[in-house]
Amino acid sequence: MAGVAETTPAAEILAHLREVRQRLAEEIRSYPTPIPRCDAQFNHLYEQLGRLSRDLDAIEGAKSERAAAAAFLATKPYTDDQSERDFRARVKAAIG
Repeated sequence: MAGVAETTPAAEILAHLREVRQRLAEEIRSYPTPIPRCDAQFNHLYEQLGRLSRDLDAIEGAKSERAAAAAFLATKPYTDDQSERDFRARVKAAIG
């Protein structure tokens, strides 16, 4: 959704997802090495980052604000943080 004003729900969603992606990428970069293939925590982080990137691409390609919000709300949460639950509730309220 190129050119979206920064105060729209879609812009907030994109900013939120980019921030989460950055945090996940940093956590992966700082993960202690060597990393065995069977490291479940690392594998989970890597899978989360991949899922988030795919979802972000889909949301960026949404045709409207409502479509972007609906696409975001259809995804599973990326973290267990209360802030993510609060953000999702605000997005849901914003689109009615």
